[in-house]
Amino acid sequence: MRIRRKLFFLTKTALVISVVITIFMLLWRNDSSIEMTQTGNVGALKYVFPSMLESSGISNLVSSGAQSCLSSVDKIIVTANYTLNDILDRVKLSLGIGYIKAVEDSARAQLTSVAKTEIPDSEPLEIIVLPHSHNDPGWKKTYQKYFDDQTTHILTNIVEKLHQYPDMTFIWVESCFLDKWWSNQTSEIKERFKELVKSGRLEITSGMWVAPDEASTHYFALIDQMIEGHYWVKKNLGVVPESSLNFDQFGYSATMPYLAKKAGLKNVLIKRIHRGLKDMFGLQHRLNFKWRQFWDSKGSQDIFAHIDTYEWMSISDSCGPDRAVCRGLDFMYMPDLPIPGSPQAEKPIITDHVSRQTAPNFHEYVRRLVEQFHLKTDNYKYKVMMLPHGGDFRFDTANEWDRQYKNLKIFMDYVNEKKKIFNVHMRFGTLKDFFEEVDRQTEKYSLKYPTVSGDFYTYTENIEYWTGYFTTRQFDKRLGREVQESLRAAELFSTIIFNDKNFKLLGANVKNKMLRSLEVARKDLGVFQHHDAITGTSQAHVVIDYEKLLSSAFTSLQTVISMATEFLLTGNMPEGKIVPTLKRTGYNNLTEREPIPVTLDGTKLVLMNSLTQRRKEIVSVTLKTSDVIITDMNEQEVVTDIIKTSKGDFVAKFEVDFPPVSLMTYKLKPKGKSQSSATQNVETNTIPNKNNQYFCENELMNVTFSSKTGSTESICYKSRNHCINVDVNWRYYRGSGGAYTMISQGSESSATTQNPKITFINGRKTCGIQVDMQYFSYEMTIPLINAVIGKALRIDILSDLSKWPMFNGDLALRVDTSIKSGNVYYVDSNSFQMMGRKFRTSLPFDGNVYPMSSMAMLEDELLRLIVHSAQPHGVVSSTSGTIDFMLDRIARRSEMDMPEGVYDNKPTKTIFFIEFEKNGEFDATETTETALPSVNSLYLNDIVQHPIYKMFSLDTISIPKTSLSFLKQPLSCDIILANVKNLVDEQSNSNGASLTFFRRAVGCSNDIKKNFCPLLEVNNFNPGMLLGTDSYTRDIHVAEMTLSHLFQKSTERTDDVILTPMDLKTFHLY
Repeated sequence: MRIRRKLFFLTKTALVISVVITIFMLLWRNDSSIEMTQTGNVGALKYVFPSMLESSGISNLVSSGAQSCLSSVDKIIVTANYTLNDILDRVKLSLGIGYIKAVEDSARAQLTSVAKTEIPDSEPLEIIVLPHSHNDPGWKKTYQKYFDDQTTHILTNIVEKLHQYPDMTFIWVESCFLDKWWSNQTSEIKERFKELVKSGRLEITSGMWVAPDEASTHYFALIDQMIEGHYWVKKNLGVVPESSLNFDQFGYSATMPYLAKKAGLKNVLIKRIHRGLKDMFGLQHRLNFKWRQFWDSKGSQDIFAHIDTYEWMSISDSCGPDRAVCRGLDFMYMPDLPIPGSPQAEKPIITDHVSRQTAPNFHEYVRRLVEQFHLKTDNYKYKVMMLPHGGDFRFDTANEWDRQYKNLKIFMDYVNEKKKIFNVHMRFGTLKDFFEEVDRQTEKYSLKYPTVSGDFYTYTENIEYWTGYFTTRQFDKRLGREVQESLRAAELFSTIIFNDKNFKLLGANVKNKMLRSLEVARKDLGVFQHHDAITGTSQAHVVIDYEKLLSSAFTSLQTVISMATEFLLTGNMPEGKIVPTLKRTGYNNLTEREPIPVTLDGTKLVLMNSLTQRRKEIVSVTLKTSDVIITDMNEQEVVTDIIKTSKGDFVAKFEVDFPPVSLMTYKLKPKGKSQSSATQNVETNTIPNKNNQYFCENELMNVTFSSKTGSTESICYKSRNHCINVDVNWRYYRGSGGAYTMISQGSESSATTQNPKITFINGRKTCGIQVDMQYFSYEMTIPLINAVIGKALRIDILSDLSKWPMFNGDLALRVDTSIKSGNVYYVDSNSFQMMGRKFRTSLPFDGNVYPMSSMAMLEDELLRLIVHSAQPHGVVSSTSGTIDFMLDRIARRSEMDMPEGVYDNKPTKTIFFIEFEKNGEFDATETTETALPSVNSLYLNDIVQHPIYKMFSLDTISIPKTSLSFLKQPLSCDIILANVKNLVDEQSNSNGASLTFFRRAVGCSNDIKKNFCPLLEVNNFNPGMLLGTDSYTRDIHVAEMTLSHLFQKSTERTDDVILTPMDLKTFHLY
């Protein structure tokens, strides 16, 4: 575990004064032009939709009289004994001695009490000693450097020392290091290692690729690294993990235990939660519980959870509350113990290598430690104790193995011999042994455990809330999401061509090359999910290493996408004729769009949709010239806006209607002297209208921008005849935190530059403003299209805090509305489900910041705000109707024994989509614990997370006259392909494909028929026949697996797979 840092005094949180927001009234009109009048604190606003738009209808909506809300959970009924929101609502937090103390507020309703069942004294305390070593794939050293310096020696010593000491055990967590070590071992060493695993003395627990962060990660990446690790363990070691060990993550999501349950794991162990809550839980014997999902009222997906006491996973925090006493068990630093009964055992003995405290003799030394064991066990209902014995990169030398084993044996044997005195029995064991003993005592004494729903955010270390890392090193969080998006598309389209009969005949060498690229890329992306990687909490030189891994993965994945595209278009083996437009010129540079050259013969443009739904949107491609026209597959010219960029390039924008999982081709031709009415060069200007505003409108909505501030003033929707006062603006939070912590106490100010440079763009396909501030710039636009993206305001932000070297804190985007949300807001958990959050004045301001992966919401009875993001952020709503998104940060304080703060900022891109729904378009939430997005919101979020990929070719290739769609059966909009992976065996040869499907729960409403994406009444499908070309292999075997392929559930071929809401199912296609 980390070296304990100095305590910092916590400044009292400044009270936030709620701002009274005037309620606006909507006036409904029935005449030929609909006039919307809104009164509010910005004065009367009148916007008129032309009558021609009123009669145009909304042609892209799916409307079916028979359609009903088939996907929604009938009703969210929270059946858990308590939720984490309950706890935070009903406790008082105060400054304890070095940490934040929590006590139940007697003035409020009592939480569910959990009485401790009395176990008779005849039952001795069973102590399972778990030798372990926590190996971070990057923190102070790089992933490779840790492996070379320490991890390879730890794993080699496991083989040697567990054979030398036949009663010793060990547990291992991270599969990424096993994979790296395994490839360098002889067959003999591999067999000896497998022998230890199969004997049970060496347990692979968790077994995922890494111990992932659970705050900023997306469920695709969590599932992907879970499958990568579990599949490796099963195919190479022939075992499956049974429990999940999570010692070092900085808080825990509600999604991860559900994924563990679906994978087939039985138990989860967590440790780093709010210290004050943990102490309170221990006093009330609630450190064990059944973790329940909000939508699972019957508890069918409950998983048993164990919270380990105290703060750290090091030996000092493993045995009891007194670190000075517990350090007496760390024989890497302690003197060797005397032999009991010898004269030396009667002499004073050092009990702590740090303070040099002593005990009068060996027996007293043992007694003090056993006393700690009983104090720790008093927190639980049973008389079994887990004694973790290890820490960061421990057991990396033979000397440590020998000293730890020799002295632990002396200690354990003495305790066991004095059973009548201590009533304790100690033995080496594994996590499996611990949970089996818990199960034995639970059954024997009929122990009962409470059910709990919710997650464990935010985490505290000493007296500080760790909420800064939700935003730290935003450049890398965005880069990681770009690699994730690319990996999914590359895996999906590779799966399609690998099952093509013609490709199987010709493409063995190409397939192996593509498989290798996919395997390396997903392993590197998996490493980035590690809890010191995506969090941004590693040293600067380690961050560079992650950026290099991600940049290399991104480039290779773009190549795979292009190779798959070339085969699908031409039917021939790829020869590099298709070129991706996205490129990375350096690990620390932003991903750039390659300007496409336009040749005399015409440049072929290829577009890829990896989403399993149709989508209509405005596509942007960067060109070297404005002298261009764009034609579709039938040689028909398409309406195009050409906009000149600040770099001198040109961006072409045009509308595309994509089939699901498809390729579409266009041609770019020189315009020359031909007169084209379809292509228009858009001239930007800075001149506002007579009201000193900029105004944009499409068939669904309009937006008014201030020409003074560059912020929005209002958004109006035609279909619902309503307007919303909304101010999108910018804030600075000044703080004193580091990579982990925020420490702002809510001290914030406007980040808007006076008299910013504002440019107005008004074309036929896009409309909006470009604004340059001092340290960031942004575009706010709406696409002029009748589609789901046409109902949202898009914000593209380019920030560069490296230009402000003296700043310390966070740059934030604020969305200020008149929604009466009170202190409640909703933020997604790993993009999987929505979690109800509350701003509590009983917490420090920074303790109210929560992690967002891709979506956040505010709502009242009449209106809902939904904000979508293309990457993770920290989020807080400190005032009713207002929500802030942390964009990037400089955090100068060094923390967790690291020698530096975070000030290696780079230019960073951020993308948001902001939409509103009126009552009738969403389900008003009946609980503050969770909320259900509408179908349209989920669909829009899918589009944000799955971008269109653009490629081009300067070679002569045949272009299909129609779009190519590779989805053979329609999928309901609430079903998404949550993961796709091309599996490989021990020799890295193809072993089929893995497809994971996820059916989301959606909110029902009166307007369910007006969806941009259909919910199908019949939503069964055949995973083996779902994807393919016209010449795909039809003799595919399909086996249903548990989520991560640990167990096979069914081998029957089926064309009738049905998913219930919030269900996940994985299939092996081979």
